[in-house]
Amino acid sequence: MISKPQAWDSINENGASRRLPMGAYVAIIKDVVDVPDKQYLEINYDIAEGEYKGIALEAYEAWGRWSHSFRLYYTEKAMWRFKKFIVRCEATNNFTFDWGKPKCLVNKGIGLVIGFRQYYSTKDGSLKEALDVQDFLTANDVREGKIPNDPKVVAPKNPPVVVAQAADPVEFNSDDLPF
Repeated sequence: MISKPQAWDSINENGASRRLPMGAYVAIIKDVVDVPDKQYLEINYDIAEGEYKGIALEAYEAWGRWSHSFRLYYTEKAMWRFKKFIVRCEATNNFTFDWGKPKCLVNKGIGLVIGFRQYYSTKDGSLKEALDVQDFLTANDVREGKIPNDPKVVAPKNPPVVVAQAADPVEFNSDDLPF
């Protein structure tokens, strides 16, 4: 038998949570998962200050998964971005990153510049949009408004390739051809 939820009056009729707009935010790292075979850290975060404080927790409680996350690759090609993240995180928290224990980043603060990345759905080819962590700052830089790069919407490079499904074979009589 269905019963009325206790929080019925506080449920958002338009979806599970608010949407984080583009901007620079002071964030807190909630979890870190190392994926060594693909050489990246999966970093889950929440907003730590301001109007959107706790927005990722709202989504987590509604959906049961962290929707505010990004991958931080530590391949040779991406090491510049990894270094920028670690340096800003160390400066924000006055600590030294423990290379053998990436979980040491949990509960650390970081400044994030968040924009949007557009992509085409693999299900129906429609244009979708997702949060995109575009830059790393110290928390103080965010608080002081020292944001060198404005967040942006990154459009997909290539439109989806639509593969037509073959039609059912049609039987015909060669006597019907005009030639």
